[in-house]
Amino acid sequence: MINGIMTLSGAWDKLRTDPVLKFLIVSLSFYGMSTFEGPMMSIKTVNALSHYTDWTIGHVHSGALGWVAMVTFGCIYGLLPRAYGRSGMYSTRAIELHFWVSTVGIVLYVASMWIAGVMQGLMWRAVNDDGTLTYTFIESLKATYPYYAARLVGGILFLTGAVIMAWNTWKTVATSERVAQPVPDPA
Repeated sequence: MINGIMTLSGAWDKLRTDPVLKFLIVSLSFYGMSTFEGPMMSIKTVNALSHYTDWTIGHVHSGALGWVAMVTFGCIYGLLPRAYGRSGMYSTRAIELHFWVSTVGIVLYVASMWIAGVMQGLMWRAVNDDGTLTYTFIESLKATYPYYAARLVGGILFLTGAVIMAWNTWKTVATSERVAQPVPDPA
């Protein structure tokens, strides 16, 4: 992750003008968070709190949406125009919009699951003076409803970003005239 981010050393100003680069940098950031969080969650005391909770759901989606999906989006935006002989995608503003909508969606989704998971773990471990559980499972489930609502909003935002990308991809392909590439003669 550090190697990827330090590749931009001295060229950070490109983040203002290159929307594809934004996807790649955010992807590297989520990669770093996910690969730190995974081993941390394997520590016995942390795992005792996080196991079977929504914290794990947040962790998995941090890697899946933040790391894998964002690098995939960036790669598609970078490679698709080249495949169709264009200088760029149909709409750079749509790429920017996709980036911000998806990034906000991922942050809402993941943060709400992290918070819900910690809350669940603490509620499931809480005991009264006589050793009985303080909260029932249903009470802990009801306490997560606001976080599930935030998760839904985050998921809808992320999906909206994907729809924006699909539109931009379709317009890029539909408005492209395929450039014939010369086939080199075999030696």
